[in-house]
Amino acid sequence: MDITVEREALLKPLQAVSGVVERKQTLPILSNVLLTIKDGRLLLTGTDLEIELVGFVRVEAMMQEGTVTVSARKLFDICRALPEGVSIRLTLEKNNLKVRAGDSHFTLNTLSAQDFPNLEDVDYNATFSIKQTYLKNLLTKTYFAMGQQDVRHYLNGTYIDIAQNAIKCVAADGHRLALASLYDESIGNIEAKVILPRKSVLELIRLFSSDGDERVTIHISDNRMCFVTNDYIFTSKLINAQYPDYKRLIPAGTSTALGEREAIKQALTRASILSNEKFRGVRFQLETGKLRITANNADQEQADEAVPLSYEGDSMEIGFNVAYLLDIVSAIASKSICCSFSGPNAGVLIEPEDGDDSLYVVMPMRL
Repeated sequence: MDITVEREALLKPLQAVSGVVERKQTLPILSNVLLTIKDGRLLLTGTDLEIELVGFVRVEAMMQEGTVTVSARKLFDICRALPEGVSIRLTLEKNNLKVRAGDSHFTLNTLSAQDFPNLEDVDYNATFSIKQTYLKNLLTKTYFAMGQQDVRHYLNGTYIDIAQNAIKCVAADGHRLALASLYDESIGNIEAKVILPRKSVLELIRLFSSDGDERVTIHISDNRMCFVTNDYIFTSKLINAQYPDYKRLIPAGTSTALGEREAIKQALTRASILSNEKFRGVRFQLETGKLRITANNADQEQADEAVPLSYEGDSMEIGFNVAYLLDIVSAIASKSICCSFSGPNAGVLIEPEDGDDSLYVVMPMRL
C-alpha cells in the first residue's frame, strides 16, 4: 500500500469508524481499522462484531494497492493533530504503516487484514430509501428513552415499526416512553418490525446529515439492518426479541393542560438544581390556570416555580423525575405542549401542540 489522501477527507470517516471500534477488546484486532483500496477509494472499516461501519475516502494519488489493519485510535489522533490542509501519505513497509505529512513521520504497528472479522453476508428481504434528515429526526426525538443495560434486553434499543408508507420509532425504559412517526410515500408497502440496539441508534444519529436532501438506503433482514449513504455503509445486528405492545402504555388522559414549552423548560431547569441528586424528583401541583413545580433535597433546600397554564380541571398533585421531563421538552420543537393527566397515580401524556407526530409518556414517582 502506498497512497496519498487529504487530511480533511480522511479525518471525518476515520473519526466515525473510531466511534464504532471499542477501545477495550479481548481481541486486539477489534481495536484496529481495516484499510482497503478499492475502485480508487480508500475504505475504512471498523467493527465490534455487532455493528460494522465502512467509510469512503477519495485517494489523491496511488502508487500501490494493498490492505492492512492499524490502531484506529492512534491513526485518528495522529491525523487530528496534523495541521489543516496537509496531504497524508500512507505506506505499508513490511509490518509497519508509515504515516508521512510534511516533516512529520510516524510508524505504526499493523495486524494482518486476513484476521479482520467481517459480518457475514445476508439476504435482505426489504429495501427502501428515505431522507437522512427524516430518519435522524425520528431517532433524535426518541433515543433518550431507550433502556441502558436493562435486563429486559429488548428495551436496550429503539423499536422501528414500518408499514403502509409510514415509519414509527419507539423507545421505552419502563419509566417513560417516546414515540415519533413519519409518513413518506417513498417507503412503499414494506412491512417490518425490528429492534435496533442502543449503540447503533447513537452512531446513526452522529452519522446522518442534519440538513439537505441526502438520502439513505435501508436494507432489512430478519437479523440485520444496513444503512447506505454516499459516504458510509453502516450494518447492525438486531435485537432478537418481541417488543411489548407499546400502544397499551399510552394513557387516555382526562384532564388536559396547555402551556408554553420554553417557560415550562426553564422552570424545570431551575427546579432541578435543588432536586434530590439521586432520585431527581419534582412535584407538580396543578391548579386552575397554573402549574406549581417544587423540589427539595436532603439539605432541606427548596425550589418553588409557578408557570401559567391553560388548565381548568381538578386540582392534582403528582411527582415526576425531572430529568425525564427535561429530555422531553428539549426534544419537542413546538411553541406549546399539551399534557394529559389521568390522575396522581397514572402516567402523563405529553404531546406537541403543533400536530407533530410524536408523543411521550412519563410514569409518576413517589416523593
